[in-house]
Amino acid sequence: MASVGTVLAQLFPPEAKWSVNNIPDLTGKVAIVTGGNVGLGKATSEKAIAELKEETGEEALFLALDLNDLKAVKEAAEIFKRHSSALHIIICNAGVMVPPVEQLTAQGYDLQFGVNALGHFLFIDLLLPSLKASSNSMSETRIVWVSSSVQYYFRGPPVNYDNLTDTPSRKKLGTQQLYCQSKFITVMLAYHLAKDLADDPSSNVICIVLDPGNIETDLQRHNGPSILRSIMNWIILKPVSKGVLSQLYAATDPEAVQYNGKYLRPWARLGEPHPKTKDIAEQQKIWDYCMSAIRGYE
Repeated sequence: MASVGTVLAQLFPPEAKWSVNNIPDLTGKVAIVTGGNVGLGKATSEKAIAELKEETGEEALFLALDLNDLKAVKEAAEIFKRHSSALHIIICNAGVMVPPVEQLTAQGYDLQFGVNALGHFLFIDLLLPSLKASSNSMSETRIVWVSSSVQYYFRGPPVNYDNLTDTPSRKKLGTQQLYCQSKFITVMLAYHLAKDLADDPSSNVICIVLDPGNIETDLQRHNGPSILRSIMNWIILKPVSKGVLSQLYAATDPEAVQYNGKYLRPWARLGEPHPKTKDIAEQQKIWDYCMSAIRGYE
């Protein structure tokens, strides 16, 4: 559980010192933003798409990516690689929050774990060779993985692996904790990946994980209406224009190169995740679980 100070700093962050006006020239860069059709993903990518069209006459490529289905994730990665051998940035932004507990992925995993963690895990694994090939000693490539402050509130550490598939214990855990679990796992996977990347002298790829803040987006659609929730949302939810700052900073700013294996909180500031996400043994355990789950789809 997070301290009171951590909670307050996340709920009411100070004014941002970084803005989209600080984004450097990205000429020649190839980027993928998952979940680019709504919410933070749309806001992250739409300005870049408009500028691309205006300045070059070129259209951005729409890539159909269904993170709910590992087979579809593999197909999306293959389609991308047929269009481009270069890849400089992946922003793993797509996600689902508290859907009906009956909903599972195509392979039978909990939907929130499957979309928020496992689907992105496979997508990164499939495109990591492109990221490595596009990096060099003077120019790094980047993986930005969007987590959430809810990872602070996961009651389960360590992860109960029975809750990742359709079991009675998963249903008993409930959708709110399943969401917290998926974002807790996301942090662990990102930390493990960052360490592996740092240990690889043959490439220059970094991985940053972050909390975008409490943002008013369609992600809230599965939360049922209530007067109390409406009041709380009015107090704590911030506009999308704020929510994109941390991931755009992590993906583009030269200063962020030093933050491989770091956690950002609103707005583009260094922070610390749940301390138990840093348990090396548990990181390895969830990494091995996910590697086993994607076997046959690589």
